[in-house]
Amino acid sequence: MACIPKRKTSRREYETPQRSRFRAYLEEGHSISRAAHLAKVPRSTARGWITTGDRRPGKERPGRPPIISDEKIEEITKWMTGHFDRRAIPLRQTTEIFDIKATNNTLSTAFTRFGYHHHIPDYKSFLTDKQKLKRWTFSIENWNRPKEYWQRSLYYDETTVQNTIR
Repeated sequence: MACIPKRKTSRREYETPQRSRFRAYLEEGHSISRAAHLAKVPRSTARGWITTGDRRPGKERPGRPPIISDEKIEEITKWMTGHFDRRAIPLRQTTEIFDIKATNNTLSTAFTRFGYHHHIPDYKSFLTDKQKLKRWTFSIENWNRPKEYWQRSLYYDETTVQNTIR
């Protein structure tokens, strides 16, 4: 029988949305079993969340205070959620707007304390600025070509080409 080696580093405990909801229910005054039921988490898991580490309800964590205060994070989240375009602003630009001396990782961790998380975009912009400039210069150079010239062109972008010559 093989022996499983111990981990060299301790596992890092991340704040998940379920865990955040569970802790919020505890802060509201619910019992552990009721908070676990409302957060849809097994009671054994919920008990483990309370007893692990320094995260006991009602007690402050020991050590250095956070670089970004809770009030500042609330201000940033209200500003970001105020308009859709602001949600897409990079974290580095957000730190410059609010004059915060922190790294992207620090700001992301601060948002995690409040239950926020980031998403990587599902798509990229179709054309880069360089490609747009090339297309624009091509159109300027070829603006006076006759219609017949463009009708006899072949386009190899894997789309269906219909014959429009009459």
